[in-house]
Amino acid sequence: MIAAIVIAGCGGPPAPTSRATAPANHAQRIVSLAPAITESIFALGAGSNVAGVSQYCDYPPEVARLPKVGTFITPNIEAIAGLRPTIVIGLESSSDLREIRALKAMGYRTLMVNDDSIAGIEASIRTIGGAIGRAPQAQALLDRMQLKFAAIAERLRAVPERRVLMVVGHQPMVAVGRGTYLDELLTMARATNIAAGAAQTWPRLSLEYIIATRPEVILDGQMGSDPSSPSSFWAKYPSIPAVSDHRVLGYPEDPTLHPGPRLAQTLELLARLIHPEAFAHEAETTPRPAREIHCRDAIALVEAAR
Repeated sequence: MIAAIVIAGCGGPPAPTSRATAPANHAQRIVSLAPAITESIFALGAGSNVAGVSQYCDYPPEVARLPKVGTFITPNIEAIAGLRPTIVIGLESSSDLREIRALKAMGYRTLMVNDDSIAGIEASIRTIGGAIGRAPQAQALLDRMQLKFAAIAERLRAVPERRVLMVVGHQPMVAVGRGTYLDELLTMARATNIAAGAAQTWPRLSLEYIIATRPEVILDGQMGSDPSSPSSFWAKYPSIPAVSDHRVLGYPEDPTLHPGPRLAQTLELLARLIHPEAFAHEAETTPRPAREIHCRDAIALVEAAR
């Protein structure tokens, strides 16, 4: 859940190259090995050059029609070679995989990027843009992201920080921890992540710990598909302020759990869920109480603001 390569030529693998940048080339055939990479390529206007994607890539909708080449952990060398890519783009965490080493040995041009942090995501967009001849588009995209970040920061300037728990699974209870781009986005959304003190990036939390830390807002990913089940689950713990104040809210997996060029959209979604009062006047003349602000409201508001 939490969680591009290209080959060109007709008679075999292309000559190896170590260049980080390349001129725009309409004959490029890019293979992407991760969702964030695929989103970045499409956001840079090079979607027509994507020859294949990982089985986890699902945005934008056009990728559903593209050939699948395995995952970033288990890339399918035969499927990749069959697409004759000019560049294969994957994640740094996969750079030591046997399959990636084999592709390099075969002469295919590969590029590994990082999507573990906001800085890493921004750097990967810039690097991918340079590698596929879209450097100006990459800079324009990053500039738009920064403008949106600044606008949200200004919107939240006067709101108090709130203690927040962001849950990605119940069995076990897995939360967003420090060292993740989502933890960074929570901080930007003026939230104190109660799971940030854990040593793990995706810590497993006990209910005793959650009750003791008294989160004021609980963001529960499982509510994105079934609003009733998590609500019933948390209703058993009325001593948690988020529960007693009806601030247990769902969030959609897409785009929230997708690192990539939609970071600003994810930040706005989180900010609206955590601080609905900062955005209430956009929704209606008389704001509803926080307990009536649901995830679907936040999504609609984000789309309307785009």
